[in-house]
Amino acid sequence: MSDPVTAPALRLVQPAVSAVGSASSATRSLADLVRRRVSGTYEIDPWGLDSDLVAAVTPLVGVRYDVLVDHAHRLPEEGPALLVANRRFGWSEATVVAHGLRQTVGRHPRVVGAPTIDPFGPLASRLGAVLDRPDEVAGLLRAGEVVLVLLDRDLRPRSRAGQMPVHLVAPAFALGAPVIPVGVLGRELGRFWRVRLGEPLRHPEGRGPLAVAELAERARAGVQAALDEADPPRGLI
Repeated sequence: MSDPVTAPALRLVQPAVSAVGSASSATRSLADLVRRRVSGTYEIDPWGLDSDLVAAVTPLVGVRYDVLVDHAHRLPEEGPALLVANRRFGWSEATVVAHGLRQTVGRHPRVVGAPTIDPFGPLASRLGAVLDRPDEVAGLLRAGEVVLVLLDRDLRPRSRAGQMPVHLVAPAFALGAPVIPVGVLGRELGRFWRVRLGEPLRHPEGRGPLAVAELAERARAGVQAALDEADPPRGLI
């Protein structure tokens, strides 16, 4: 039986011990990362992703962005999925979606649209970006990866869903991979962002370009619905 005097002290000590253990684990992880970089034993996947570099950058992203993810359970724990998200000015949306999902479900979305200009292209590839090409998307989905496609930019004051690049949804349609709309709310220079995952979309019946175009439109509409749920139009509340 615990001494009633020492029990509260033990409760205070236990979190401190846990914190020390976490710090020690983080130190070991960092040491392992540095050792792999020095020895050249780190791995790059077929699309250029450097997992060690992502792990090193993630804490810095966490300092810059505070991301709330709604309905993260709608992303499968494993297997392929195509995420479709809105954007406005820059790459903040891609960064916050990737960071939010890494932190909540442990999956790292591969962002479509890596720049092709040195040195930005190779660095973006190391962090998980891939080229804006259907064959890249198809290969990633076949490998069971999560792929993030950004809608065309929409610069109106209120967050709106831009047009869906049809050629990038075609691989998901052909492979039967889940397509999940994502609404992203936040300010380009702001810290606080909200990411809301919609329900996976039902694929249209039939085949061919018309069915692909219909799925692309469903993706765009799903993104808009997610945005409206996260931030309802003022006239409706």
